[in-house]
Amino acid sequence: MQPVAEQGTGTGFVIAADGLIATNNHVVEGAQAIRVTLRDGRTLTAKVLRSDPAADLAVLRVNAGDLPVAPLGDSSTLKVGDPVIAIGNALALPGGPTVTEGIVSALDRTVQTDAGAQLQHVIQTDAAINPGNSGGPLVDASGRIVGINTAAAGDAQNIGFSIAINGARRTIDDLLA
Repeated sequence: MQPVAEQGTGTGFVIAADGLIATNNHVVEGAQAIRVTLRDGRTLTAKVLRSDPAADLAVLRVNAGDLPVAPLGDSSTLKVGDPVIAIGNALALPGGPTVTEGIVSALDRTVQTDAGAQLQHVIQTDAAINPGNSGGPLVDASGRIVGINTAAAGDAQNIGFSIAINGARRTIDDLLA
């Protein structure tokens, strides 16, 4: 018998045209190798530039330039009932990302991660968030990223959680400072 290398799948989004990508820390933590497939089909090797396990955020770098940057919104303007879209590589299904729609179900939730960290000011949504969606964007009706999909309630249906982009932006800025 030979051991099989463990593989995982997650999602991320470009935050700087010179190759910076945001995702969840739990997507890349402990990874020996990270491959990123861009929207144009290119697959690139990535490295973790910085991470914050307590905030469940990581910034990756790929060797690429002129990447399209995802527009960030303002999560403080969200209201319960606002429509949102979750985008991600659900279940690592072939053929590109999965898009699911829902609403903001609640704001300012506190969620405990599997690693024991407490994420605060989290957005709750009923948009389907499945394994592989972690690190992907939660987008508002104007196409701006308002959250980073991070977890789903395992014992319930249609309860997903996203880190509010305003807090994530501050953490990412601190990581890159």
